[in-house]
Order: sequence, then C-alpha cells, then structure tokens
Amino acid sequence: MLEKILIPTDLSTESNSVFPYAVTLAQVFNSRLYLVHVMHPDEAKEPERLVDFPRLSRFFAAERNEPDLPPLAATVPVGKVYRYHDDPEEVVLDFAKRKAIDLLCIATTPGNSGLTSWITGNMADRLLKKSRCSVFCVRGRPIREKDWKRPRFKHILLLTELGARGATPLLKALPWAHTFNSMLHIFPMLLDDSEPSPDSSPLREITRINPAQTNVLLFAHPSRQKRNLLSFVKRNQIDLIIMPPRARSELSLPFFGDIINQLLDETDSPVLLLR
Repeated sequence: MLEKILIPTDLSTESNSVFPYAVTLAQVFNSRLYLVHVMHPDEAKEPERLVDFPRLSRFFAAERNEPDLPPLAATVPVGKVYRYHDDPEEVVLDFAKRKAIDLLCIATTPGNSGLTSWITGNMADRLLKKSRCSVFCVRGRPIREKDWKRPRFKHILLLTELGARGATPLLKALPWAHTFNSMLHIFPMLLDDSEPSPDSSPLREITRINPAQTNVLLFAHPSRQKRNLLSFVKRNQIDLIIMPPRARSELSLPFFGDIINQLLDETDSPVLLLR
C-alpha cells in the first residue's frame, strides 16, 4: 500500500513533528523511509552531518506491543539524503518522482501555508498541488524526540462524494480504517448540486460495508458544507482527516484560504490529501 514514504525536513523540532506519524505508518505498512534535507548551495562547504537527522531506532521500539496498535515492524529501511539546491520544491518533487514515492509527509506552519523554516512562502501549497502522490500534512510544532508519541487513528474522517466518484477515495481510505481498527466517519460532499436523502442507495451501500465501524454523517443543512465540517471537527475528536483533491478544491475559497491549512490551524488532526 505504502511502499515508499518521503519526509522533507529542515531538521528543526517544528518540522520533525511529522516523524512520529511517518515512522508509525512505515512500521505498520512495511514501508521504506526517505529523509531529505535541502541545503542552499552557499552552504556547500559545511559538512554533511547525517547524525543531525532524528534518531529513529529508539522510536522503532516504542509501544510495539500495545494492544490498541496494529503490529509494528521492528525496524524499516531508512535512507538519509542531503541535497544542495536553491529550490527545495524542485528537489522534493524530483526525488518523489524518481523514487516513485507513495506518500509525502510534511510539517506545515498554520496560517503561513509553508513548510517550517527552510521552506518559505507557499511551499506546502505548491507541493500539495504538484505532487503526484498522496500528501500527509501535520501541523509543525516544537516537539523533542523524547516526547514523540505514536498516533492511534481511532477516528478517521473521510470527505467524499456518495456517488460513483466517491468510490475510489472510499476504497483507498478503508485499508487505513481496517488496519488501525478505526471508526470511519464519512462526510458526504455535495459536488453535483444534489442532496442525498438518508435512505438513498449510496448511503445504504456504504453503511453495509461495516456498519459497526462506519458512520455516514447527516446534517440539517447539507449544503453548508464548510460550516458543517469545521463544526464537526471542533466538537469531535478526529485523529485523521482524509480528502481527495476535488473536496479540497470545493472547500478552499479565494480570500478564505486553503481548507487544509484552516483545518490544521483549528484542530490537532493531520490531513491526508489522497491521490
């Protein structure tokens, strides 16, 4: 499912806040991890210190036998890479393409639309737009390695259409819910100007998959999609928000900002842009 995971980092405690998520996913899905640090060409005389990357061996062993976690591999292959370039975006996208990366994991700064520290401006937005693989976004925050905690993903929220277009995101999200024994909450996106009724056939088909672990959300005013979404995530504990690009585009309005940045700013939930 996730054979290769890429983590670009400036090695700060803020950008490294994505590591507990990425390492856990790598151990669960037996993935290979790539750690990439981009340095400006002016720093070419500085030594490449691979020891500056987070030490993952201690975290590999943490909580491996906890009953509320899926089986975790004792270790995963890790590739640590330095690059000298004045355009980190180009380096990250090129590396992801050449290595056929399945998941790009980034720490973003809420309200700034950028990766922390070493990538400025709208870097995260550009990666989200141009990346050919799925992108896992976490709020950048200063967390020391010794304070890392594993995510549980007990409650997953999927934004998807309930018609034929919603089938692919649903099928891609189900392995996450199954692997982590999660409750899958489905937020019905109305992207065809229709409002499904509670007894419509798409709703019945989805709930039949696993009614004990599948919850299709219904709202009094379905057309108020963004308001309903923000209200729901603020009132409920959600451990992961998954959305396809079409849902992101629908909920990201000019002058109001990217819905992913808004969710990261207002909640503690990471966001997975699913491709």
